[in-house]
Parts: sequence; C-alpha cells; structure tokens
Amino acid sequence: MSDTGPGQPRRDRRQVVKGAGVIGGVVVLLVGGGVIGWQAVSDRPSGGPVSAVQPGQDPSLDALAGAAVSGGPGKDGIPSIDLPRFVSARDAGFLADDEPVFGLEYRGEVRAYPQQVLVWHEIVNDTVGGEPLSVTYCPLTGTVIGLSAPPGVPELTFGTTGRLVNSNLLMYDRQTGSEWPQLLGTAISGPLKGTTLDTVPLVWTTWKQWRAVHPDTRVLSTDTGALRSYGSDPYGSYDSYPHRGGYYATGGPLFPVLARSDRFPDKEVVIGARVGREHLAIRKELVRRAKVVQATVAGTRIEARWDERLATARVFRQTGERWQPADHLDAMWFAWYAFYPNTQVRQ
Repeated sequence: MSDTGPGQPRRDRRQVVKGAGVIGGVVVLLVGGGVIGWQAVSDRPSGGPVSAVQPGQDPSLDALAGAAVSGGPGKDGIPSIDLPRFVSARDAGFLADDEPVFGLEYRGEVRAYPQQVLVWHEIVNDTVGGEPLSVTYCPLTGTVIGLSAPPGVPELTFGTTGRLVNSNLLMYDRQTGSEWPQLLGTAISGPLKGTTLDTVPLVWTTWKQWRAVHPDTRVLSTDTGALRSYGSDPYGSYDSYPHRGGYYATGGPLFPVLARSDRFPDKEVVIGARVGREHLAIRKELVRRAKVVQATVAGTRIEARWDERLATARVFRQTGERWQPADHLDAMWFAWYAFYPNTQVRQ
C-alpha cells in the first residue's frame, strides 16, 4: 500500500488524471440470506501517530481546515450544475444499460443522476418536491449524497473551491462562503463553521436496474450548458458494483489524508452510517453476501439491507416501532477512515 500523508509532496490532479473539456475553443483539464449480528471494532491510524489526529478521536474542524490542499482546478473550475434539466427514461438514450447512476427517491419524486455527468460537475443544485437539495458527488472518494440547509439556516447553494480535504471535495456555499467537505457535511470554516447539513441518501445502481424498478424516473440531462466529454470518465471506469477500473480499482489516495488504516484496501467500498457522533463502516460486499447486517450505534438499532433489484445496500435505523432511512453513503474505505478514524467497523 502506498502511503500519502501530511508533509509529503502535493500532487495536482493534472499530473495524475487525464481528461479535457473544451470551452470556447480553449482546452481545459478538468476532473473535477442470513442475519449477521453486531460486533464493535475500532481501528487506529496505521504507520504510527498522525499529528493532526488525537488517538481515539476524529479530526477537529480546525485540523480539517488546516489539511485543505489544492486539487488543481481553481474555484468553480469544476462547474456546478445550477439549472439542471431532466428528461424521461425514454429520452435518456445517452445512457448504456450498465452505466452507473445515482438514484434518488425523495418527497414523492424519483430521479436518476448519471455518474457520467456528475463526474464532470460534482454538484447539482437542484429543487426536489419544492425544496432545495444539492446532489453532490466526489469521484476521488466514491461518495454521493444529497445535502440541504438544516432548520434555521437559509437556503444554501454550493460550488467547488478547487481544494480537497482528505482527498474529498471541499465545497463552499455561495451565501456565506463557508467551506464544507462533501463527505463530512459540516462546515469547517466561515460564518457557518460547525453547522451540519441535513442529508438525503442516494443509491449506486445501474441505469438498467434503476429503469426497471422506476420506469417513470426523470433523468439528469447532458444539456448542462457546459461542453464536456459526457460518456467518458477521466478517472477510469466505475461500472456496476463491484467492477471498477483505473483510479477506482487500486492504489491509494492521490492527495494527503489525516489518517490511514490497512484494515481494508484503500478503494474497498464500505457503507458508512452516522448516528449522532458515532460512526459505523460495513463492507458493502458483506451486505451483499449476508443480505442483512445488524448493528447498534449510539444506542440505536441499525440494519444494512441488500436490495437485490438494484444491487445496492440501504441502511435503516429503528425509531420506535418504525424503520426509517439512516444517514448513510457508499465511500472508499480510505476516505471514510480519514474523516472518522474512531469508526466502528463490520467486516
């Protein structure tokens, strides 16, 4: 395993990822069965202590802010989609059956956000069911999640800072300029520092599977107002789980991270769940094989369930007698661990 950490040379995405978009004639590089019981396990950073992370604790907001590095493109160099256009499933001829899409079921609406589009934009400032929702994707960490301002905070829209924290997209909101690591969903600097966004889970699946389950879905169009090589991926290929190629398959993070663990390969996909200040990582492959994985996090019963129709994992939390979607997302192991080195682990 190749390590990257504080103090090591910073690499530009231009040095490690190939891909170009053409804007106004100028070539610009852009990258934007059974039920298994619970056993708590905790890791610590491998390779000795990391100065910015105290043993047994997750990184502070100040440590995360201090760990931000340039990813290559400048502010808004990877442009968000602010006026998203959608087409019917019938009109989404640009999508192949085996292409990955991020599926959303929220407020009575069903939408698919193709990975081939989001890999070039990373943020879609959308409105779903009459409410603002930003669908965000970081290809370097394999994380996608819907984010919105919590009660008491005015509507927020997001752009890309051009910087990364733990190799993860660092966003800024256009209303206050506060900065938010996408995976964390908490502002690490600015007027809203310490504020945590509300989250809406999306699922990784293929276009064929999503369309079969949701034939009336709306699909994010390639008509974004930007000229990009939609249909190509500058990082490699991220086909239906678990088949991956290029950056998505092997190797370590391209940029410094605050903590490392060799419990799993860096690019192993885990399902990360958050309950209050406690966190759980479950290998996605375990959920696929076991069908149901049970856990208790912060005194709350959690179940990760495999959805055969969509070939994906969903996580639910028990609230009284009801099961409701938990705050969860797919993530590469290295990224989840870098933000949550005190995470519990189920493997």
